[in-house]
Amino acid sequence: MTSPDGSAPSPRPETQWRGPSLRTVMIGIFVLGGLMAVQMHRAYVQGERVVQAVFPVMEEKGKSLDAEGCIDAVIAWHKQCDATAVMCNHGVKQAMYHCLKVQDRKEGCTQLPASESMDGKWVFLTCKERGTQCKRTKDCACADAYRAFDSFCRTDQKAVQL
Repeated sequence: MTSPDGSAPSPRPETQWRGPSLRTVMIGIFVLGGLMAVQMHRAYVQGERVVQAVFPVMEEKGKSLDAEGCIDAVIAWHKQCDATAVMCNHGVKQAMYHCLKVQDRKEGCTQLPASESMDGKWVFLTCKERGTQCKRTKDCACADAYRAFDSFCRTDQKAVQL
């Protein structure tokens, strides 16, 4: 059968391929979302294990380290931390607490700048002086470690503000 102009007839609209159905697309989206959720959960669980595992290690190291030594140990751990970047960054303050809490740090606390002379930039200057300059102010393990030490001293060696 040919069309009036002599060419082959075009297929009827109901037989033309129109792509996947809405149902197929929605099923695909839900499956992909489910797989992403499972992967995110696995990454979270693994990251939590990595961060939690450093606490007893830092407690043991803290027995023989001064406050600067704790800062060095925590920065070294952060560099090789195998969790997500966010979890490693948040783990710095907790790791500092575990390193600091195992011995009296009064002597180290006296070496911090006096609170009336402190501004928010002292941590970045201190990190730069020690050769661990911060590239990003919000994600800086050195600055977070010094802030944790300062917080530890301000709470009479009882806590670190997270």
